[in-house]
Amino acid sequence: MQATRERESGPPSRHADFSASLRQRARSAVPRWGWRGRVHRWTKGRLSPRVSSAERDWNTALRAVQMTFGGPRSIVFVNPKGGTFTTTATLLAGRTFGVHRGGGVVAFDNNETRGTLGERAVRAGHANTARELLSAIDLFRGPTARLGDLGRFTRGQGPAHFDVLASDERPEATGQLGAEAFDQLHELFRRYYRLILIDSGNNVRAPAWLAAARQADLLVITTTVREDAASSALWMADVLERDVLGPGALKQRSVALVCDPAPRPDTVLRRLLLDTFGARCHTAMSMPFEPALVGGGAIDYPRLSSATHAAWLHACAAMASALSPGWEG
Repeated sequence: MQATRERESGPPSRHADFSASLRQRARSAVPRWGWRGRVHRWTKGRLSPRVSSAERDWNTALRAVQMTFGGPRSIVFVNPKGGTFTTTATLLAGRTFGVHRGGGVVAFDNNETRGTLGERAVRAGHANTARELLSAIDLFRGPTARLGDLGRFTRGQGPAHFDVLASDERPEATGQLGAEAFDQLHELFRRYYRLILIDSGNNVRAPAWLAAARQADLLVITTTVREDAASSALWMADVLERDVLGPGALKQRSVALVCDPAPRPDTVLRRLLLDTFGARCHTAMSMPFEPALVGGGAIDYPRLSSATHAAWLHACAAMASALSPGWEG
């Protein structure tokens, strides 16, 4: 009996237990931030203070963002009111997932006419958009199709490690892209990317908008701390549950981002919105004001504050966790 107790309390002997022990050891990260990290480095690990709660939370969020999904996943960013951070959120999520997952991410503009995703992204050496890709989509249905060939149509975002497909930008273009066009693009991207981020338009009755909502593995509802923006988002939530998802379905399939539009937002309204969307969605999160985004132009990611980068890591962790509800960090 004594020998049995010693074996149980000793080092793991089975391969599976040993592997689990190594994984747990790897998770017990040494401190890298602040004075704790400096002490650990200066003493070459002989003194190793506990990791701070902020660094521990960061590491947990990072593991969530980097989790492996059981197939391609689609996230659709929605709010029918303009100026509610939908396009901004699509790009910042693209950068966050792209950098921390090492690529495999595409963001595309599902506006049925003209959106601004392409304008706010890094430009490419071509002017091709969703319309041109649809015209050439048969090239990607054969066995010799390659991911690299999509570079004729998408816009690589450099160190942000994701690609962008812009909506039609030509003023002379006529017609709208409908549900069939969305389905073709979506199926193509499911073949070549692990994570598909979709920026939606403003018309919740547009066939392409409805097609995206039906195909979404997760909906990200964006709003600013304004009554009109929140009212629009809540009206849309009612439409989604009534016409697309079914009653109560948003609770498991959506994350809400409540974005500060100014340095000093209405904190009482913000709290009300977080509580309101928290009751409807899987998670509701507050996103800080970022001065570098005020101009509305192409996003210069290095100019974003560390607080913004941290907030988006945690937001994307919430998205990833909602996509994998059984995951434990």
